[in-house]
Amino acid sequence: MIQVSPLSLAPGKCRVCGCSELNPCLYQIAQGEPLAACAWMDFDHTLCSNFRCIAEVPLAELEEMPLFRRRVA
Repeated sequence: MIQVSPLSLAPGKCRVCGCSELNPCLYQIAQGEPLAACAWMDFDHTLCSNFRCIAEVPLAELEEMPLFRRRVA
């Protein structure tokens, strides 16, 4: 299990795997599919779209990220 630390929040670097725009991680979306480069999941560019990285961040924290923030009606 990868440790997620608030101290590792640096814009432009994934807080879980450490990838960046110039050095994205590659992951397979579905079996038999080609590898895909990750993208940013939040406006602050601190979490990439690799499923393994997303799975390491607590759900409550994901909900508080700018991209996941719910609109109040």
